Amino acid sequence: MIRTLLHWYAAHAGLVFAVALVGALAGERVVLVARRRRVNVGDDVTSVVSGVSFIVAKAALSKLVMLSLSLAVYERFRLFDLDLANSFVWIGVFLLRDGIYYGVHRAEHRVRVLWASHLVHHSPEDIGFWTAVRVPWMEAFYKPWLGLWVPLLGFNPAAFVALDVLAAIIGQFQHTTLGRRRTWLDAVFVTPAAHRVHHGSNPEYLDKNFGAVLIVWDRLFGTYAPEVAPVRFGLVGGYELRTPGDALRGGYPRLWAAARAQPGLAAQGRYLCAPPA
Repeated sequence: MIRTLLHWYAAHAGLVFAVALVGALAGERVVLVARRRRVNVGDDVTSVVSGVSFIVAKAALSKLVMLSLSLAVYERFRLFDLDLANSFVWIGVFLLRDGIYYGVHRAEHRVRVLWASHLVHHSPEDIGFWTAVRVPWMEAFYKPWLGLWVPLLGFNPAAFVALDVLAAIIGQFQHTTLGRRRTWLDAVFVTPAAHRVHHGSNPEYLDKNFGAVLIVWDRLFGTYAPEVAPVRFGLVGGYELRTPGDALRGGYPRLWAAARAQPGLAAQGRYLCAPPA
């Protein structure tokens, strides 16, 4: 039964994602209208433009470079032959993926040249299913390279797409102001409360809760913070990205200008790799 479900999901992951995404966006809009809450269409347009640009960039890079490279690594250099019919293989790879994501996500907050991209996702001053799709297209040019461990380990990269889709679906539903009552899930998983903290610009919430699906990494490495005070969303220091053009440029114009002001290439390199101020 489990193997049958795994094979079905692997073959239909894209459809599952599309249904979940459209359902979440439509459902949230219905709830907002029913509660007579203000809908910021401009923010929604910015988020959609950002998300679509990410999908286009990732699709282009995957089709032109990463798919063929990943398959070549899998065919010629894989270290093991992992059995996709074994559910424990899927669980193990998913756990490894989640741990690696924690490290990459933490680096995006601690290295200026990565933060200039990732800050686009943190720019909305509210949190919801529509703001969840505000993903910077720049990520499509560095994150896929960090996934070459998958074919090297011996896990078919085509099947790994299904795990990425599952994490994306879970991430979509983490972006909400619902679910304020704490449960046992908060001890293990990245719940909406934990992810709200991650998006907070409150001093006590900065650089906290980097996990994708599991919060255990944050608890293990000392970056966990519970939701206690009301969360203030958006970027620190009054920095704003409101228009589609802002989202497409990210923080790079400001970053390059500041880097060029440093004395010499070595100083510029250190500035780009240093933590954001």
